[in-house]
Amino acid sequence: MTYAEAVARLLALRGGEYAGMRPGLERIEALLDALGHPERGYTLAQVGGTNGKGSISAMLAAMLHAEGRRVGLYTSPHLVSFRERIRVDGEAIGEDAVVDGVEALGTLIARVDATVFEASTALAFDHFAHERVEVAVLEVGLGGRVDSTTVGQPAAAVLGPIDFDHQEFLGDTLTAIAGEKAAIFRSGTALSAAQPPEAEAVVVAQAARAGVPLLMEGRELTVTLRARDLHGQRIDCAGPGWRLDDLRLGLLGTYQPANALLAVAAARVLGVGERAIRAGLARARWPGRFELRRREGGWLVLDGAHNPAGARALAASLETYFGEAPITLVIGVLRDKDAAGILRPLLGRVRRVILTAPRSARAAPPEDLRALVPASMPVEVASTVGQALAAAEEGSRSAVVCVAGSLMLVGDALRHLDGDEKPCPVEKSADSIDSLH
Repeated sequence: MTYAEAVARLLALRGGEYAGMRPGLERIEALLDALGHPERGYTLAQVGGTNGKGSISAMLAAMLHAEGRRVGLYTSPHLVSFRERIRVDGEAIGEDAVVDGVEALGTLIARVDATVFEASTALAFDHFAHERVEVAVLEVGLGGRVDSTTVGQPAAAVLGPIDFDHQEFLGDTLTAIAGEKAAIFRSGTALSAAQPPEAEAVVVAQAARAGVPLLMEGRELTVTLRARDLHGQRIDCAGPGWRLDDLRLGLLGTYQPANALLAVAAARVLGVGERAIRAGLARARWPGRFELRRREGGWLVLDGAHNPAGARALAASLETYFGEAPITLVIGVLRDKDAAGILRPLLGRVRRVILTAPRSARAAPPEDLRALVPASMPVEVASTVGQALAAAEEGSRSAVVCVAGSLMLVGDALRHLDGDEKPCPVEKSADSIDSLH
């Protein structure tokens, strides 16, 4: 079996790529049981929430790596290569290891009727065991209560901000959504971002019900911004009995200091020292989340904002970093997403819109989005992100071009720009970290 055949076999499972999630833990438990429960061989840290969970996971893994721990990182979805989902010490799983893992799972996948996400999660756990990791950082796929990553007993469970998304699975109220997500609080230490009141009540109650200590932003945990520019941010973080001043944060975006606070606090729970926290936080990268690239005459922003809360955070970051600079928005969304809610906060920050679609059967036709854009705003339609990016450089060019609306669209843009499917890096080398002046 080749690597391409192995990935194709996974993505052909129930649900298909990016849609292969089905509530219930019985299938992942059956897969792990057949594999000899690899998840019991290392410490677990689980990260959930609506937005920010990938960034938190990447920062936490980078700090653990800087401490000298052998660390596994499992995230989803991928942007360019399936290999991005499973990493050890920042390095993506090798093609041969994917093939070996799929062959090891063999008929087990069919026997339990596993989804893409369940099979990928089992593959990750098994790979981490073979690689003898000491800690595995697991990003929740959907919700939390019955997500495939909710196995074993995590030493730290982290919740990023809770907001509306995936209501068809999680419920139509923040109370219901928070109930699904807070269920990852079941052992170890619980950590949470500041939450809306109705979500906070559920989070606090779940931690108490599980009998675990809860550290919450704005209560036990605080973060203060010192400075930010297009090279990075400097922040102060504090928690019960500790304070770390002037930390260098490599990730951009107005929302990242709060995410970094949770990652730093979780790292401390897991025994990471100050030196490694500083090094890992400066080194961590998370592609496709307010990722900046230089282009002739300005900047290209790649951001996978795919729900209203993510779009509001992106709009705030565009205003903070670029002020009144003219912006062209290249946007494409999936049919099951709140396109109007995503567009609304962004339209107030841009001067021109190019509608396109990610390469997916679930993509909303760009023509269907036209009615959501004010008639007074210049709008074009492009069939691919490559054509959209080319169109953005024609006519009245903007200082900033922003690609947003879907992680799949950002992945398409990265493939177009880089011309390959090499896994996106999640750590920057120590000697290449820019200084923040």
